Amino acid sequence: MFFLVPIGLLLAVLYAWSIASFPWLARRRRAVAGALAGLWLAQIVSHWLVGHDLTSTAPRMIVELIVMPLVISAFPIGALRLALWAAERRRKQAEVVAGEGMTRRQLVEAAAGLTLIGGTGSMLGWGMARGRHAFEMSEVPVRIAGLPRVLDGYVIAQISDIHGGLYVGERELDEGLEYVRRARPDLIVATGDLVDFDADWAPMVGRKLVDLGPRDGVVAVPGNHDYYADVDDVADALREAGVKMLVDEGLVIRPGDGGGFALLGVDDRWSTRYGRAGPRLARALSMVPPDLARILLSHQPPTVDFWAGQVALQLSGHTHGGQINPGFRPADLFLKYVSGLYQVRGTTLYVNRGFGTVGTPSRVGAPPEVTRFVLVAA
Repeated sequence: MFFLVPIGLLLAVLYAWSIASFPWLARRRRAVAGALAGLWLAQIVSHWLVGHDLTSTAPRMIVELIVMPLVISAFPIGALRLALWAAERRRKQAEVVAGEGMTRRQLVEAAAGLTLIGGTGSMLGWGMARGRHAFEMSEVPVRIAGLPRVLDGYVIAQISDIHGGLYVGERELDEGLEYVRRARPDLIVATGDLVDFDADWAPMVGRKLVDLGPRDGVVAVPGNHDYYADVDDVADALREAGVKMLVDEGLVIRPGDGGGFALLGVDDRWSTRYGRAGPRLARALSMVPPDLARILLSHQPPTVDFWAGQVALQLSGHTHGGQINPGFRPADLFLKYVSGLYQVRGTTLYVNRGFGTVGTPSRVGAPPEVTRFVLVAA
């Protein structure tokens, strides 16, 4: 529920904009404040009701569809208000538009703000209704130095950021896992955030993955949301379902086929916040022969900078490909690795866009993804 504080602040920005832009709303300040506070409280109540299985997800999605366009629009509206305020100070005047009782600045603010809110609402609504269900399968051939020739053509299906819970139940999970089934993988790997905030969803997620029946099983590593849900409970449930959990551990895949290759998995980068040691690749490497080709599972992409050159391929998730990309990718302003392939000092990094969502259950310009890797002996 930590997100409620910044949402409240952004709704306050909307309050300031509305009473500054519309004189008739300025005369009804209390009603405006009450309406926005009501929306804020509706988020709390709907989240609690769904979290305690007292209603379906529909009420929460309706609230999100109302609140999130306002919240997202608050950023450009706030910037617009500052820009117009600065321009007005320079002009030292306020030209009144005849018959409207509104200044030019108010007209600009009102028109721009309403356009932003309407456009954002339409975009997020599409992302909820369609975008988060528009799964794609990406096929990526990867050359792996030292891979035995007998394993040339070996297929790994990567999934990430399932976020099993409020918005990803059995139906949504089955939608995405159908693409995994079509990939006909030898091995399935899940790179963290298998659940959202509740470990009770882990048994279902683990069962669904194992039921796909890949020859070499299902291997997973934890992500930050697995920690939010209680990582020990999540890991125990997944292991009980038959998923191999690698937490700073390594194992050999297909040792009888020319020696096989090393599959390594490390703890989440933020596990140190929970009293853990953090990702330890050296510990994982100590569990496998040193001459094998190495593939690493690590939830957060920036960890590649810690050990680039020590593994042939790192598979990560975490970013959701930006999740909401309205014609451009805002995540590029803050993140070094967002989605797709990167070459980092001798290591190939792939960042999967993931299954689920964080915050508003919407995806725009970042469709959920299953990645089918075909290993090529180099």
